[in-house]
Amino acid sequence: MKAVNLVSLFEESVQKHADRPVLIADNQRITYKQLQTAVSAVYQSLKKLGVQKGDKVAIMLPNIPEFVYYCFATFQSGAVAVLLNTSSTSYELTYLLNNSDAKILVTHPSGEKRYQEIKDKLETCYTVLAVNPGQNHVAAEPDGSPGPLSAAIDPDDPAIMIYTAGLTGKPLGAVLTHANLCSELDVVHATFRRTPDDVGLCLIPLFHSFGVTVNMLNVIQAGCST
Repeated sequence: MKAVNLVSLFEESVQKHADRPVLIADNQRITYKQLQTAVSAVYQSLKKLGVQKGDKVAIMLPNIPEFVYYCFATFQSGAVAVLLNTSSTSYELTYLLNNSDAKILVTHPSGEKRYQEIKDKLETCYTVLAVNPGQNHVAAEPDGSPGPLSAAIDPDDPAIMIYTAGLTGKPLGAVLTHANLCSELDVVHATFRRTPDDVGLCLIPLFHSFGVTVNMLNVIQAGCST
């Protein structure tokens, strides 16, 4: 059955490839089932912070497993993942958070420092989550279950917002729906023809459109590893 949104795509891959590795980082080999556990734990954290369908969750993280956890937890919430360049200056970050109407910023410790410098200038983003790489979300026991949220997510609901380079002016937020991304993934999958035995090397930042589509979403779609 063709996935109609990114949550159902994720759930289908977990069912098919539960014990296969999906993320390989440093000395970690995280299986699809462990990824589901981590995503559920992060989903519960976002839920406690009041994240609801349609909210914007800004994610400014390098290529670490936590980037994937927070992306899919955001999708499960019905919220929109706003992907931000980790090199954004304080000035740029102020504009991006205000322009996107982000409710929460998920970032690394150096990003939190930038947030503290600009928090008085922010219009909607009053919460920052500083992620320490290696925090054991994989072993976390989620407080309850997020439930089958894919049925509540319409294919035309927004999933990701990525900002343009802004070469001729200020960056603009390009919104991609679940349907946009699922259609794009079908093209990517037909081009690369990945199998569950494949392992990809993720060098491009995941906050980049190619990175998130090919190095994260298509990996999940194909049931392989990165």
